[in-house]
Amino acid sequence: MHMKNPHLAKTFWLVMTWLLLLAIPSCKKNEVTNPYASVTPGIENENPDMQELPEGSFAWLHAKVFRPTCANSGCHDGTFEPEFRSIGSAYNSIVNHPCISNTPDYAFTHRVVPGNADSSFMLLRMIVDVENTSGIMPAAVDPDSDWPEHKDDYIEKIREWINDGAKDMYGNPAPSAEANMPPMVYGMVVFPHNNTTDPFPREENSPYGVGSIEVPAQLVDIWILPYDDNAYPTGFEAITLQASESSLDFTDAIQTVFSQDGPVNAVPFGEGATSPFYYKATLDLSTYSTGDLIYLRTLIDDGVQSGFTEIPNSESMPLWFLIFSLKVI
Repeated sequence: MHMKNPHLAKTFWLVMTWLLLLAIPSCKKNEVTNPYASVTPGIENENPDMQELPEGSFAWLHAKVFRPTCANSGCHDGTFEPEFRSIGSAYNSIVNHPCISNTPDYAFTHRVVPGNADSSFMLLRMIVDVENTSGIMPAAVDPDSDWPEHKDDYIEKIREWINDGAKDMYGNPAPSAEANMPPMVYGMVVFPHNNTTDPFPREENSPYGVGSIEVPAQLVDIWILPYDDNAYPTGFEAITLQASESSLDFTDAIQTVFSQDGPVNAVPFGEGATSPFYYKATLDLSTYSTGDLIYLRTLIDDGVQSGFTEIPNSESMPLWFLIFSLKVI
């Protein structure tokens, strides 16, 4: 596997080299025995700042525009589609999603047509007051929103994202309009084994704004939040976890299987509110040493795709490899 973009490849290896130099010895966290006797809501787990991802990527657009501007109360907050509260629901309810409202001559078929911003009705709604609709979107913004100040720039970034193929949060190309959306993972939190109250933190002061999750060399429980329009939240056929010391080569990766448990309520990527995480896998890190980096990959079967969906994969943006990584301390 290799990166097709030389600039991204160079940036990735610079990040890897820097992180390997940041290994700082630390005391191990105390393991707390708590076999899910009670689940504490609202775990204060740390997440990477989605705004630190490449400008114009879908995760960046969701963090900067769709969630703070469009998912405000009474609008696209689950009251009606599109649903912008989470990255997964936002992507699935706009990309290749048929229009409900339309122009008087029914000129549009989908909210977002990958590769064609001019045929995407969502973009038109942001710049034109279409007859027989509720007006230009957003219809209202919260007082602390920066939409009025950056409106033109945000609209241009959305146009560029659509014309570049409307890639998903990991940088994967959008499926065709006839294909079922592949599953995604939009949350991960790591705890000591049999503990759901003390999540491990991410590395602080990372030069790229994204740090690996710092863990001791012991048993850890990895919880993920998968999303699929046909199998959310507990209907997946199978989810496998792979762990490798190489970010791109998982040939000899340690492999284990996620099982349904909990749930534990934690914060997904880029979100402020908690969601239930139902899938847990236990990973034995006792053979690793301080400073080792371990890259994680999930293989998800939603019962519809022709094979397992790999997250992240060789086409993902380099920073996702760091988001799905552990650093032994």
